[in-house]
Amino acid sequence: MIQLPDTMGANFDIADTTRAVGTLSDYDFALGFWHFRFQGRRPDGTWWTPFSGHWRFERRPGGMLIVDSFRGDDSEASQSSGTFTVRSFHPQRKVWQMLGTNAAGAEFAIGMTWSDEKNRYAIQRYGTAIMRIRYFAIEPNRFLWRADRSTDGGKTWVRDWWTMEATRIGKE
Repeated sequence: MIQLPDTMGANFDIADTTRAVGTLSDYDFALGFWHFRFQGRRPDGTWWTPFSGHWRFERRPGGMLIVDSFRGDDSEASQSSGTFTVRSFHPQRKVWQMLGTNAAGAEFAIGMTWSDEKNRYAIQRYGTAIMRIRYFAIEPNRFLWRADRSTDGGKTWVRDWWTMEATRIGKE
């Protein structure tokens, strides 16, 4: 299991989205290239074996669009495999809107993100599931990430459905 500093999961109220405020600089910390260790839960609550991979965040011209690609290290997989997410800053609402999908043909995962002084938060829908995601313990060359999952519209949550630790390997 990936050791994280607490066991509280992403642990925020999804109603926060009604008050959410982000900034154009929310993802400046993430721009560049990262190595990650990722671990998820099986439906019975036990842990899958962690895997490693690479994550790249790029700001596009104009500054209000960030594209990232997330890919596990698999020598059998194509370089173009993985998950791709587009984040677009909405200056009037002061939140990032996001749209992600997997190169293998998964559904679109639609969401939004915002921030506070220490964390970045996201709500994203994966089919009928809702994920609440938190980037935390953010430092110049590392951060931690966790996602909780709800399949009942946010009434109950499985904490730490996905967990990840990321270490910078290059800047944009």
